[in-house]
Amino acid sequence: MPTNFPNGIASYGVPVLPGDNPITTGSVFFVCNRTGANGSDGNSGKTPSEPFATVDYAIGQCTPSAGDVIYVLPGHAETVTATSIALDVAGVRIIGLGSGRSRPTFTYGAAAATITVSAAGCRWSNCHFIANFLNVAAAFTIGAAKDFQLDSSSFIDTSSTLNFLSIVVTGATANAADGLSVIGNYVLGLAATDGAFISILGNTDRFLAADNFVDKAATNDAGHFLTQAALVMKGARVYRNTLNVVGSTGAAVGVFATGSSTTNTGVFAYNLTTSLDTTSALFITAALNYAVHENYMSGVVAASGTLFPAADNPA
Repeated sequence: MPTNFPNGIASYGVPVLPGDNPITTGSVFFVCNRTGANGSDGNSGKTPSEPFATVDYAIGQCTPSAGDVIYVLPGHAETVTATSIALDVAGVRIIGLGSGRSRPTFTYGAAAATITVSAAGCRWSNCHFIANFLNVAAAFTIGAAKDFQLDSSSFIDTSSTLNFLSIVVTGATANAADGLSVIGNYVLGLAATDGAFISILGNTDRFLAADNFVDKAATNDAGHFLTQAALVMKGARVYRNTLNVVGSTGAAVGVFATGSSTTNTGVFAYNLTTSLDTTSALFITAALNYAVHENYMSGVVAASGTLFPAADNPA
């Protein structure tokens, strides 16, 4: 629909764009390397007509903890390597514009290719990520980066041999990734063997995973949504996620989540899982000791799930 304000409306000198985009008093930058978009890291990056060409360059122009926002325009496409994108400036929000496949696209072309996050209070939203190499270890690697949020994005394997192993992997430093939030993402995994959607490698407080949809062809015996090994999570919230995975019959670990720590706190609620694993029928490894409410699991695609674990029956 035509508008008299094609470049947004200025409020306190800041463009206000439609949709779920934050108003900020920080700096606003634009990125687009689409043909005809005039994208160049030599541009000012201050308007959609003079965008930067790469996200990493735009990040480098931001001021820490100033509320800066980077808008990545529809049709933008980048190849991710092990060092090409580092979200290393605190408080930066990267927001993709567009919908469906018109959203900004990031393609991973090496096993070690990853977007590293090493600054606190950052957010990445509404982009499309493609695995185009065998066993890409992690789409996002979270280092010393408290309160990172990844939301409203899609992660797609190109084939059964061009695939992500995991989407989000934390570092091993205790509490470095506190406040990690993974919300409203879509994952389509085509490999026969993979890792967890989210892999926690260090003690983490205030973790949130909500409203994610994960569909996997994997047949290995593993926690396919979340794995935390012996690490401790306090105050975890895992709500309304859907996991559809081929899985392994007779798996001895939690299909949805697995680990060995017994001192966790938090709630797993309203999650749905479909898997071949109906012999041991573990939704999450019991020893994890999370509170669980209204989680369902089924081993038959056309059948409704069963409440797992069984409902409490207090005397």
